[in-house]
Amino acid sequence: MPNWYTDLPDIKPKYLAISQLITSLIQEDRLLPSQRLPAERELAKLLKVDRSTVSRAFQELTANGLLVKKGGSGTFVAPVPTVNTLPDKINWGQYLRNTTTSHSLIQRKLTQARALNPHLIDGAANELPMNLIPQLGDLQLNWQDFLLAQRQEQDAGYLPLIQTLERHHTQRHQFHTDRQTLLITGGAQQALLLILSSLLKIGDAVAFTKPSYFATSAVFKTLGVRPFTIPLTATGLDINGLEKLIRQHRIKLLLLNPTFQNPTGLLLSLEQRQRIIKLCQKYQVAIVEDDVFGWLSTRQDALPTLKALAPQNVIYISSLSKLLGSSTRLGWIVAPDAIGQRLLQVQKRLDIVPSMLAQVMANLALTADAFDPGIALLTKELAQRRQATVAIFREMRPNWQFITPQGGFYLWVTQTDSAIFDHLLDHQILVKPGTLYGAPKTAFRFNFAGIDLAQQQRLRDLLL
Repeated sequence: MPNWYTDLPDIKPKYLAISQLITSLIQEDRLLPSQRLPAERELAKLLKVDRSTVSRAFQELTANGLLVKKGGSGTFVAPVPTVNTLPDKINWGQYLRNTTTSHSLIQRKLTQARALNPHLIDGAANELPMNLIPQLGDLQLNWQDFLLAQRQEQDAGYLPLIQTLERHHTQRHQFHTDRQTLLITGGAQQALLLILSSLLKIGDAVAFTKPSYFATSAVFKTLGVRPFTIPLTATGLDINGLEKLIRQHRIKLLLLNPTFQNPTGLLLSLEQRQRIIKLCQKYQVAIVEDDVFGWLSTRQDALPTLKALAPQNVIYISSLSKLLGSSTRLGWIVAPDAIGQRLLQVQKRLDIVPSMLAQVMANLALTADAFDPGIALLTKELAQRRQATVAIFREMRPNWQFITPQGGFYLWVTQTDSAIFDHLLDHQILVKPGTLYGAPKTAFRFNFAGIDLAQQQRLRDLLL
């Protein structure tokens, strides 16, 4: 019998190494035709891998004619193994296997609904309607200025943009950037990918709230990171549940969206923020604060960011997508210097630095005279649309349960109809199903940002 672990080729992925090993053993007559192989569980133990890895290798070898599976008996070398026969085409099915998910099916349904009825009320949108995006006027940039701007590019991004963002955080009393590194990314999702791939290894555990838009993120599976969830209650995060989760699964990172959480719109209280930070300090759990809605907090109502409360324990993420449109694709990370330098190294190695043109245009937008007044006007208009939508829902659907958020542009609704998505679509109202956020079918998210005066009256009529 072969020495399975010693003979295993040092290549990745491991299932391919196992496939190569078994193929070589058959070619060298160290495994004979019709010979029985060890059971999957036994071989996984010998090779020090997961059983699923061995199972995938067996599936590939069976499909290629080297092995045969006999129900109840095990896996055997084929009576006439075709080790010298190469397939005339790649089996693309192995790449496409299990790629259709309930998430992709729902997204397809949302896209189809919009295409078939452009006049429906789109409460499923992720972003602002075009007419609410702040009007910043003409942002002048000639080619010569752009060429000169490239001289101010640093590893962390376009220097004037970095300085502008640092100034915004300070002036809005969010936090100071002393002993911090600010680096530009291609949006908040890319920032999350960069952080996880830089700081975690395969098998490490992260935690986030439930419901959450993190629930359907592909980044965890891509990186081999184990995700765990903590329930959100009407008053905030289940702190005791969080502590239990940290102790039970050795959580390395806590991902939080504490200001106008997506999808619930929840604003974690100052007391909760302080308790979370204290707990994470106790167990040495780093916090990633996603603050894409922080721009929409009024200064009177704004709570201190987690970053302000514990600057050396928190990695901060934000972006411009909720202000200037989802296609902006520009975000940034603020991390303690030691972590920031690590992120910069990985970002450079992966070559995922956003385009200079996007950075220069973003800096022009943020420094435009109309930017701050535009944000103030947007915040005021969103508050009016939120109040109007809440009033309509409470009048027309008194059995719907929701908490009126203090900001953002989402309402999170729970009720009893498990087919609510289809029933509302029949009434030309499109919503985002709760299942996309790890919640039951009886919940949904509604974006009220597009509900202007005309849409308010139509919404009321459609809910009759």
